[in-house]
Amino acid sequence: MFLKKHWIFLTVLIVVICGVSVYLLHINTPKEPIVIIKPVEVEKPPAEAPVRETEQDGHIHEDGTWHEGAHDAHAPPAVPGTAPPGVATTPDFPPVDPNDDPVEAAYKRLEYIKNNPYAWGGVHSERATELIAQLMPPPVLVDEDHGEEVTTLVRELIAENDPRAAEVLISNICDGSFGSRYAEDALVKIGPPAVPYTLLFLSEEYVRAGTAAEVLARIAIEYPGDLGDIIDHIIIPKLEAILMSEGSDPGAKYFTREALAKLRQ
Repeated sequence: MFLKKHWIFLTVLIVVICGVSVYLLHINTPKEPIVIIKPVEVEKPPAEAPVRETEQDGHIHEDGTWHEGAHDAHAPPAVPGTAPPGVATTPDFPPVDPNDDPVEAAYKRLEYIKNNPYAWGGVHSERATELIAQLMPPPVLVDEDHGEEVTTLVRELIAENDPRAAEVLISNICDGSFGSRYAEDALVKIGPPAVPYTLLFLSEEYVRAGTAAEVLARIAIEYPGDLGDIIDHIIIPKLEAILMSEGSDPGAKYFTREALAKLRQ
């Protein structure tokens, strides 16, 4: 009878008791401790290379310093090659004796050029000395790989800017198995120092005498004052001799005729 009368009161009381119990249980539950992690400095790994470029248009040196621009801008300048001490670095031809035979005077001028190759620029290179030893006498190419090897050596020799390369280049063109336009251009760039050696191949016995004729004509046109009487008394007579010879190669005659026409313009 009592339960029937007061069941609503008892239900509310039970709900209140349960709620209070849950609240007390929650506030008395120990909280998990908060773990504080202190930052630890990690040593930076060493640079992968002494100098490396960055995305900030700069570079980092081995000591960690950063500089704007490429590393080359801060690199020490390369030491330029020089001519051997005591040699002429500008042309200074000896005075011409008016009593000398014109042909003999021309050959004396030619001898001066041969003995003073650095008078027209260029540098003395020890690497060039090594390359000259490998390319002289002119190697006979045995296959394509050998040809590529010789080509690489010739290009490297040209890059050394040593006028002694003249003898090597013209010898490999006319008396070897090598020939290329850039080697001929290199001879013209060397200038007068290439003339004494190129003249040696201006003969009917060489199939590529026409190439020697073309190189000589280009040098003579560019350096008329330096060659002087060498043009009229040595180069032109040798060109005419090739054209008059019955034993000259037809191709050599063609290029010789073209070279002669240029000199006579």
